[in-house]
Amino acid sequence: MLANFFGKSKPVNFIFIIILFFTYYILDFIVVKNFELNLMEFYKFLLVFPFFLLLFFLFNFIISKNKLTRDNSYAFLFFVIGLGFLQSVITEPTIVIEYLLLFLFFRRVYSLRTLKFVYQKLFDSGLWLGILFLISPLYLLYLILLYVAIFLFAKITIRTIFIPVLGLITPLFLYFTYLFWMDDLATFYQLFYVVFTIDLSFYQTSYYELFLITFVVFTGVSILIRTRKILSVSNKFKRSWVLLLTHLLIAVVFISLIENKNGTEIIAFLIPSTIIIANWVQSIKKKSIISVILVLFLLFSFAIHFIV
Repeated sequence: MLANFFGKSKPVNFIFIIILFFTYYILDFIVVKNFELNLMEFYKFLLVFPFFLLLFFLFNFIISKNKLTRDNSYAFLFFVIGLGFLQSVITEPTIVIEYLLLFLFFRRVYSLRTLKFVYQKLFDSGLWLGILFLISPLYLLYLILLYVAIFLFAKITIRTIFIPVLGLITPLFLYFTYLFWMDDLATFYQLFYVVFTIDLSFYQTSYYELFLITFVVFTGVSILIRTRKILSVSNKFKRSWVLLLTHLLIAVVFISLIENKNGTEIIAFLIPSTIIIANWVQSIKKKSIISVILVLFLLFSFAIHFIV
């Protein structure tokens, strides 16, 4: 049964999920590209695949190191299934690298749970966020997540407030210096010209409606079922759960404000969503029910490409 297989985190699980990821690429080749082999697209996939492996490693590392789930592979499986739900497999290196940077930021934020090398973690978090800000100013929203983590796991002091800011402005200062040297400060100032608009028309298709309804419903059910029990117990995971819920809310706002949507931004939602769903699934006592849920997700991740 799938519940028994993924109920423990083992190397064979990682291999199986990587094979599943390859299967989604083959599906993309069949359905989206209509068997037309585009060598450039294939080369791009081979180029980004090592970055995907690193991204998967970071995702698993964040979960296991900070004990965001029990010792199982449910969150990783749901995350890759979520990638399989996308209309096309991501082959753009810039997009994958952007999410790698975001994962490096999350790694430092969630690691505040251990209260080791706190100041270094705060500076690193700000530094990664500063680099992400150069890609899109909207990433500054995640500064809220960092300060919520400080409030939950550390102490609000002058140092913990200003060290992330110092890390944040470091790449901005270096970028400003470079553009000043190149006499192109207009490019730097352009970063701060942000227009906040909410346009969700891109998702008003049958495909994305089914995609989002599936994960939103299961995420909502997971929150409703697990939150009360988790918050009734005084432990570190209680604070981690609050951080996950904050992460989810910020991700929703972040996606809503993105101007030029292409579907890949949904990954920002899948990161906390799949961890939350995994926490509910692992709490189900009957293995048969877990197996049914996993099978339904797997089947639907393939079927949606044919039925819509």
